[in-house]
Amino acid sequence: MTTRQDMTDTQRPDTEQLGTAWWMVAVLFGLYVLSWIDRLILSMLVTPIKAHLLLTDVQVSMVTSTSFAIFYAVFGLPLGWAADRFSRRWIIFGGVLLWALATTACGFAESYEALLVGRIFVGVGEAALLPAAYSLIADAFPSRLLTRATSTFQMAGKVGSATAFALGGVAIAFATLHSGIHIPFHGPAQPWQLVMMMVGLPGLLIALLVFTFPDPGRRRAPGVAAGAPVEKGDIQNFVKANWRLLGLMLIGTSCLAMCGYSMTNWVPAYIERHFGWKPVQYGLALSMMNIVSAVSLVANGWIVDRLFSRGMQDAHLRFYSWLIVALLPVVAYMFFATNVYVFLICYCVAQFITVPFMVYVSSIMGLIAPATIRARMLAFFLFVFTILGLGAGPAIVAALTQYVFVDEGALGQSLAVVVTVCAIIALLSFRMALRYLGAAIALRKDMPCP
Repeated sequence: MTTRQDMTDTQRPDTEQLGTAWWMVAVLFGLYVLSWIDRLILSMLVTPIKAHLLLTDVQVSMVTSTSFAIFYAVFGLPLGWAADRFSRRWIIFGGVLLWALATTACGFAESYEALLVGRIFVGVGEAALLPAAYSLIADAFPSRLLTRATSTFQMAGKVGSATAFALGGVAIAFATLHSGIHIPFHGPAQPWQLVMMMVGLPGLLIALLVFTFPDPGRRRAPGVAAGAPVEKGDIQNFVKANWRLLGLMLIGTSCLAMCGYSMTNWVPAYIERHFGWKPVQYGLALSMMNIVSAVSLVANGWIVDRLFSRGMQDAHLRFYSWLIVALLPVVAYMFFATNVYVFLICYCVAQFITVPFMVYVSSIMGLIAPATIRARMLAFFLFVFTILGLGAGPAIVAALTQYVFVDEGALGQSLAVVVTVCAIIALLSFRMALRYLGAAIALRKDMPCP
């Protein structure tokens, strides 16, 4: 008898429990949104945290991005290994509990060191979600619906950003009105500390939603024995054959990650310093910008699919390079805009090139990499551009502001340097990679399916 656990893609009926599968995506989507709220809320609290804990911009970048990024990336590798071998629901549940408790603990911090430790554990906890979530989705859906389900889940990143900025502004306004409220085991709380507690605590209950859907079982390719190992040579041979393409893609996507994460972490503080807006004012505006960029993700994917289906085999990077060329003037001008509404429009447009890089990477890997190593290759890309994008990008902005311009008011200039230079490097990398991408796809099509 064929068990649910041992079913292959060809054996599993396409209509089997799709309602349950989509509910699973909805739960994972909600958890991903929650992770982005816990991740980004600190970027809206830079001003009060600096004033309370007497931090520099470099220290702020450490707690908002660098420490989180390092531990998020490093722990993503072993947690991805664990998701292939143990209960994925329990891994996600443990991760949500950890990051929720760590976010709440940040609200009890009274020193830079305590806040830094809290953010480290937020990164460790959030590292559990993506490997297990993508694995569950891949096993729950038939091939014809897999891209749709994965794309739906990926949109949660921008929806989470939008929610963080929208609810964050409201939460900060509420906390400000209740400044000094007495918290058990803490005493009178600063508004920013109250916000961290308000954001972290709900995760302790929301984590239980992972047990409202069953584990779909692990799917294996036809003809592959259960538990068959991946040959080490598969990865080595693939990388050796495609190292130029992979290297150029890695440079381009890492640069775009640096653009995106630098803006995500520092734009709220820039708006406060340069335009004088408070979180309750800019929160809703940034939320709307993120929703628009999420829609652009779907539109870009539709265009690339059409170009590819019409024979443009390098459509993913070619279209992406076109997009960067078209929007580069907006990116270069953005931080020199004197009107806040013009800046917000530019910021929205800039996200059209900083948001979709993971979608393009995963699509290209699906076209050129053997099925047995795709997850590992994607995990490696995620590791690198998390370290460089989230870890280095915001830190470089802070270092330029503090050590080069020596003026907190020059934050916009620092952002302009990082975002513009990285966008140009990404453009050059993608254009150079075009000569290798079409050939790699053509070669893959000529090979037998793994």
